[in-house]
Amino acid sequence: MSQDAPNSTPEKLIQNVVTACGSCEDCRHFIEDACLFLPELFRLHDSKREHGEGALPAELKRLSDLCNLCGLCPCVNIRREIMDAKVAYAKRDGLPFSVRTLQDVGRIGKLCGSFPSLSGLLTSNPATSTLIKRTLGIHPDRAMPDVPRKNFDHWVRNRPSVQGRNAQDGVRKAVYFPGCTARFLFPDVARAAVEVLEASGVLVVSSVIEPDGACCGMPPLLEGDQGMALGLVERNLRWMAEHVAAGFDLVCSCPTCGYFFKHLLREGAYYSDTYQDQVGGDARSLRIPAGMGISGPREGDMIVLRRATYGPILRDTGPFSSLDPLQRIAVGEHAYDLGEYLGKFAGEGRLPAMNHPVPERAVYYPPCHLREQKIGYPFLDLLSTVPELDVTPLTGTLNCCGMAGIMGYKKEFHQPSLKLGAPLMDKIRAHRPEVILTECLSCRLQFEHMDAIPVRHPVQVLRDALFKPASGSPSR
Repeated sequence: MSQDAPNSTPEKLIQNVVTACGSCEDCRHFIEDACLFLPELFRLHDSKREHGEGALPAELKRLSDLCNLCGLCPCVNIRREIMDAKVAYAKRDGLPFSVRTLQDVGRIGKLCGSFPSLSGLLTSNPATSTLIKRTLGIHPDRAMPDVPRKNFDHWVRNRPSVQGRNAQDGVRKAVYFPGCTARFLFPDVARAAVEVLEASGVLVVSSVIEPDGACCGMPPLLEGDQGMALGLVERNLRWMAEHVAAGFDLVCSCPTCGYFFKHLLREGAYYSDTYQDQVGGDARSLRIPAGMGISGPREGDMIVLRRATYGPILRDTGPFSSLDPLQRIAVGEHAYDLGEYLGKFAGEGRLPAMNHPVPERAVYYPPCHLREQKIGYPFLDLLSTVPELDVTPLTGTLNCCGMAGIMGYKKEFHQPSLKLGAPLMDKIRAHRPEVILTECLSCRLQFEHMDAIPVRHPVQVLRDALFKPASGSPSR
């Protein structure tokens, strides 16, 4: 949250966003079919312009809740101001019990895995399920996922190769960060990721064996719970930075986790005094690595800006500015999407041959937080090497499943989330696929709610093409 924001009310902060976007209007039409936030913003802006009546406090609060930080809108500063408003609302008004419960995805996964009866109450007992959903603010029609008793943690504890830290010089080493959804709901995705990485010659250490290993922090960040998000990140940052210093990369099969570590974690860190002292910034100049979206005079691989002009603007004031900026940078610069990481191996000729046919007609959907990483669609190239796999990509910039993490579970957003995802689902159905492929397991939950078409992570297909799948092997 910015340093100036505590002096403003949350209503004022979100009204500033309405004013700024309403004055610009570049996003009025091109993004309205893939966003819940902007159409409502322009409705409020137009109402004030036509009738002279400002938005009511309840309308502004609901507006702030509609942003899921998908990254599709082009203005980073606008996203930051929306997050500031969310934090201000949470600090002033507190968070409802339902939100505080739903945002702790890791705790829910651990509880349901340790006590299978809890999961059963949600999925197979209609009366109890209705009561629990009402208590947690979940829409009664929202399908609840089964929580397998043996999650990814169980598998890791019985696989010594994923627990070792020592490797010979020259061996690629990676910490695999599965994300909460793969860890607790779809452990076969996480297992497939480890198996494909190991088959590519990578020494893999799983984040789940770390005592401080935790959720990336995105769910509470989206709800404005800055304290919880900061606590989770602080726990992860210590051990992640240690592994990076020891030569490990950080590999994420969840696009949201990858987006979080690559972009949100290190946002503003390059402007910090600590980093500037390290790279030769001084009282007159700021030095920013090229490729960070900053334009200006270039010296080698650095953009050099006048501090007098840009210093008041480019500051390390984000939600994680209290954490070591050099550690944030180190982790962010060594974070990779799984497809991106495997694509590097393919380019180096190190990815094993896909020898086993996967005779399926598939549609591939790249989710929002993958598109925001600006790395293309690395899994598409990898999938093209799988024998007998027919893949149709749906790579339109504004396609959206509408789920937005836990938002689709909330009673008030259930129907809007389905409406937002309906155009994409129609495009998928038009191709009559036998399977939907996507990296995002939140999208997977939405697709499984909306249709009976099987959904898989691309790495599961690669694993099957590398190793002939055992009969009856689990798909979750």
